[in-house]
Amino acid sequence: MSILSGGKSAVLSAGAICAALVGQAQAQEASFNASVAFGVRYYFEDGLYVDQSEAGPEGTLEINLNGSQPLGPGQLNFDLDGLVESTSSRNLFNPAELNYSASFGSWSLLAGYHTENWGVAESRSVMNVMNPTNNADPMIEDSLLGTPMVNLNYSTGIGTFSAYALLGFTEPTYADGDGARFRSPLEWDPSRAEYEADEDDRKVDLALRYSGFFNIGAGSLDLQATYFNGTRREAVGLPGCVRSFGPVTEVICDQANQLIQTAYENGLDLDLDGLDPDTTIIDDILDMIDPDLADDLLALLSNQPVLGVVPYYQKVEQVGLSGVYALEDLQLRFEASHHETSAGDYLSAVVGGDYTFNNFFSGKGDLTVAVEYLYDDRSPVQPLTIFENDVFLGFNYRFNNTNATELKLGVFHDIDSQARLYTMGLSTRVSDATSIEMNATHVETNGFNDPLAFIDNDSFLELKFTSYF
Repeated sequence: MSILSGGKSAVLSAGAICAALVGQAQAQEASFNASVAFGVRYYFEDGLYVDQSEAGPEGTLEINLNGSQPLGPGQLNFDLDGLVESTSSRNLFNPAELNYSASFGSWSLLAGYHTENWGVAESRSVMNVMNPTNNADPMIEDSLLGTPMVNLNYSTGIGTFSAYALLGFTEPTYADGDGARFRSPLEWDPSRAEYEADEDDRKVDLALRYSGFFNIGAGSLDLQATYFNGTRREAVGLPGCVRSFGPVTEVICDQANQLIQTAYENGLDLDLDGLDPDTTIIDDILDMIDPDLADDLLALLSNQPVLGVVPYYQKVEQVGLSGVYALEDLQLRFEASHHETSAGDYLSAVVGGDYTFNNFFSGKGDLTVAVEYLYDDRSPVQPLTIFENDVFLGFNYRFNNTNATELKLGVFHDIDSQARLYTMGLSTRVSDATSIEMNATHVETNGFNDPLAFIDNDSFLELKFTSYF
């Protein structure tokens, strides 16, 4: 069972860790920080599927503990996140950092739970492969979960060379229960997860990274090259049996899932002869269905007790490359990764940049405008993505006041389907120990033949109050 599947008990455990670490901090003058956040998220529409929550508020309690404790030649580091929601669908305990690190001249070592963010793009990263994500709340960008690993780094005059050994496999989190938001019509059942690699092969995955900094002309270039070989932390969703019901026993359920897994591994083709190679029969059906009828069909499908989605984790060999070129207030960046799996190869990439307008409109604030293009040519037999041919436009206005007020606006536009995903974030400090944050998302889709259709009714407005200690 994954350590990341916790709920209330996990947050209580985090509280116990907090008390112990406070005692250590007082005795040894260790660095220690904590925050508690109370939030209310308001959904504007009833959920699309049977048993999903109705329109209205849902409350959350979040706790974060972070800091370090000197020990020997290095230090213990911790960054623990816990969340409890009133519907229990997004409960989470995430040891983002719980490790020991030390430096020895040009060498540095880290061992324990760690979060490694390789992304450089503003919209989303296509390079992060070592850490699973929090799928229970996909609107939180780059919400990575800690993974146990050993990391060795060597710094030279031409850059830093890093090696990683990932110890064990940590699954991503999924929306918990039929009432959860941001879920597919069929329930995901992580307890029935299947793997291409056997248990022995999943004990250690390997990764390499090079990062360097170069002066080029009047600007500078940050360059990064990565390599990963092991079990990916992003799952393929295989249709399957997730619950015994009536004549469908657990034995029959397991046998059905094994047959589906075998068919997938033997190259089951989701496309039919005579159709466009990028189009499946499901696409054609959804194009022809009336939206009102589609609502009824999806509601019926979501109420089937036996049918569901079984996560399947592939082996993958991934090569990544990223670069950020900075020239005064202009930044140009790209990141790309090539994935090689038994179900085929594909390329994911993000390219774009941003420009900062200082003292915008003769004021004190700075406005940064970002534009990026997102590309992905994966087939339907790979993990689902909603960013295959999209454009991102983002605005970030920093007021540069004593309250550190900041406003972020973003929109993803699907070039193929014309669907759009809008995001907004506004944050400000009320005092040195208190801040207020407001977040919102809104989805616009054109029918059910769109990757965003499954969250079409999940637009929300969220208000969060955070106290720091």
